[in-house]
Amino acid sequence: MKNLVKQEILKFVEEQIIPLYDYFDKAHQRDHVRMVIEQSMALAAQMDVDADMVYVIAAYHDIGLCEGREYHHIISARLLLTDNELRKWFTDSQLQTVAEAVEDHRASSDHAPRSIYGRIVADADRFMDPDTMLDRLNGPNVT
Repeated sequence: MKNLVKQEILKFVEEQIIPLYDYFDKAHQRDHVRMVIEQSMALAAQMDVDADMVYVIAAYHDIGLCEGREYHHIISARLLLTDNELRKWFTDSQLQTVAEAVEDHRASSDHAPRSIYGRIVADADRFMDPDTMLDRLNGPNVT
């Protein structure tokens, strides 16, 4: 399904968004965002959803970690909505859906995801191998 994503979106995310994960804790590095993208795209392939939107949601879901963990989901959505580059490819309505899905990805959220897009990234983000789980449990930034 990743091959259905517009090449200019792939290029932008690879060059501008994924490198942000280099500055996050050990459990939220590039391998994490790539896993969430891969899992999201695999889930999306089985549904009638917009591949570009799924890809962007997965890529942006944790960028709010730049301001801390507690509200990272809200900050991630805010950063996404203020990224004018995305307006080249998405309508205001699509961006609102994408931002809500980014907010809704957090496992400790007090509400269910508001859309299928939020459910996709939330489920993809919960997929963890044992090493990642140990990193989260033993890492310096555990909250």
